[in-house]
Amino acid sequence: MASTNDEKTAKLKRGSLVRGIKNSVLLFGGNAISAVISFVITVYIARLLPVSDFGSYITVISFVTLFGIFTDFGINTVIIREGAKNPEDTHNLIFSAMGLKYLMSLASMLAVIVFALFTPYSFEVKALIALMSITLLMGGIGSMFSAVFNIYQDMKYISIIQIAERTTFASFALIFLIAGLGVPGVILAIIIAAFVSLMLSFVLSRRIHYYKLNFRPILDYTLLMPAFWFGIAGLLGTVWQRVDTIMLSLLTNMTQVGLYTPAVNYVGIGDMAVLALTGAFFPIVSRMVHERRVSKKELSKYLGYFAVAGLVIVAVTYAFGGELMILAFGPKYAESIVFINILIIGFAVNLVTIPTSLLLDATNNQKVHVLNATYLTGVNVGLNLILIPAMGALGAAYATTISQSLGAALGIPIALYVLLRSHYL
Repeated sequence: MASTNDEKTAKLKRGSLVRGIKNSVLLFGGNAISAVISFVITVYIARLLPVSDFGSYITVISFVTLFGIFTDFGINTVIIREGAKNPEDTHNLIFSAMGLKYLMSLASMLAVIVFALFTPYSFEVKALIALMSITLLMGGIGSMFSAVFNIYQDMKYISIIQIAERTTFASFALIFLIAGLGVPGVILAIIIAAFVSLMLSFVLSRRIHYYKLNFRPILDYTLLMPAFWFGIAGLLGTVWQRVDTIMLSLLTNMTQVGLYTPAVNYVGIGDMAVLALTGAFFPIVSRMVHERRVSKKELSKYLGYFAVAGLVIVAVTYAFGGELMILAFGPKYAESIVFINILIIGFAVNLVTIPTSLLLDATNNQKVHVLNATYLTGVNVGLNLILIPAMGALGAAYATTISQSLGAALGIPIALYVLLRSHYL
């Protein structure tokens, strides 16, 4: 007998820590399998294509992904946070936001194409950017459907969809590359995989909580106002963390982008683990702070855990990481080892900010992220403008790590001050 929405809601109130750990494992498992599939097909693409063509492929992905924040602009985060407090309101939340997200996704597609026209990229790269922009529409709507999984903390579906999407991409990319379609074939494989992900998200989410489709924009200010600050923080954070590849492609050449990519892929494995962790615990933290204050001792303990984890990750990377990545990608990417060793330091330092970041988002203090991300984006862009022309990909790695380290050094004390002042700590 199927559970009702009320029965599902009642289950969410029991065993929060156990559920959080379980969901983290599920998400990390899905991310890990997806990462392995992505890594294998990325290595195959890198080995098959010339470094410059591989750089063009990464540039297309990075450019389009940069605009992905505009398909949502914080709306999903607010839906998950409010839905986690009252899961029975999920239908109203999605119904109110779906039309606006559809409109935002269409606008993002148009923006990508327009901005690409003014770049110094080749005609082929611009055409591929325009082709891949359709994934913004599918991703924007699909993320709305998948918010249901977060609200009901049923993360196995997110893992299933991730694995299905990655498997579809890898399969079609392999077929198209063997057929000689090159970079355009890989981009087509991404589009097909995005469609599969969209359909699965829609079908599976409505099994958990039935909702009606609504593509008419509704201006619900109870959603839009907090979402605006999440969106600004997300936009600045995306620029801060991903601008290095884009600026490399604009200020140097596609070969430098290609050489930098193995390092970005290595750190990306860690980013997947972080996404799994934050995705699993955000609904739980949102419910927890709704019911009680967090003790300073409790927060200090988790800050310590993440600091130790960062040190372990750096040690493992310096011992084995770079050599293993180059063994996979091939000797023509040997220069990437130094980029990996630099970027992993910034990743490890940024890891320590996870506990305070989760608390800020859960307590409606996302404006603090805007403050942090504003100066860090300025620092990162400024450093990239100075260092990339002089040092190429090495300059991009230094700029990213310096800005991430500065972000942790300033961001954690600011977060603690805000949480204390707002009596959540």
